[in-house]
Amino acid sequence: MKSKGSYISSFIVTLLLVFSVLASVGCLTVKKFVTADNLIKLTEQKNLSSVVSKELEKYFKEKYADTGIPAEIYMNNISDEYLKMTISQKIYYGFAVLNGANEKMYESIPANTDLEKSITEYYETYADETDYEIKDENDPYYQKLAKSKNDAFKVIEEYCDVYKLNALVNHGILKKVQPIYIKLPTLSIICLGASAFLALLLLVCNFKRIKDALYWIGTALLCSGVFGAVPCIYLLKTDYFSAFSIKQPQIYTAYTTSMEVFTENFMKNSVMLIAAAVLIYIVFSVCSAVSGKSKKAEPDKSEKSS
Repeated sequence: MKSKGSYISSFIVTLLLVFSVLASVGCLTVKKFVTADNLIKLTEQKNLSSVVSKELEKYFKEKYADTGIPAEIYMNNISDEYLKMTISQKIYYGFAVLNGANEKMYESIPANTDLEKSITEYYETYADETDYEIKDENDPYYQKLAKSKNDAFKVIEEYCDVYKLNALVNHGILKKVQPIYIKLPTLSIICLGASAFLALLLLVCNFKRIKDALYWIGTALLCSGVFGAVPCIYLLKTDYFSAFSIKQPQIYTAYTTSMEVFTENFMKNSVMLIAAAVLIYIVFSVCSAVSGKSKKAEPDKSEKSS
């Protein structure tokens, strides 16, 4: 008969195993999914460069009354490839900061000589048409020209920063997350190691009935899988993330898509835990059946010998 002490100790260890397995799945999912390359792939899949282009065109058209510069001067020299490159670079620099790089690296975006040339030519044409005489290198003309170029690149950088990583850096949020993100591989190993240790501990707690350890391990995996999968299914089925109120379309799409894909990945890993639990339960049932038959066979043997 199974001892009360074995049952209580198995229950406590199983409870700890549930949390360690959940932590392992969480760490591994974040480690695998939350990378610069994966986020860039998502931006390309959702064609965010096209969304950014439309938003930039809308912005420059609205600013025409203030700047006097037609939107075409900008947009004819901002290609889709340039926007893709800028979006990617902002993401790479954001993750560089997460990995401990200097924040100053985050400030630059790719050069666009065609855009600079276009703005310069517009100013030169305007100066010729209005008979404006440029006196020297300190003339206000050059200050306005430099400001127009600087403002244009600032706007492009802001709109291409689809994950608002610049704001996260400036507010020190990435610096706070950095120690955890850098230690993700170590945390994953610790959680997996703890799970393996607890599974072995269950074998020790049930050393007289090893098959019972399978039951407890299967229960832990099943509970972990259910606790992980159910919330994810709810979030995805209710389309929870679409309710987020983010005004800029490119930022809204970037964040909601990332959260949905991350939730899907976590759900899939949780379902794999449930599948593993089912397999372990099947092994446990087979072992129980074999054990039951052997116990029935023992009295028969003793009767024959007598």
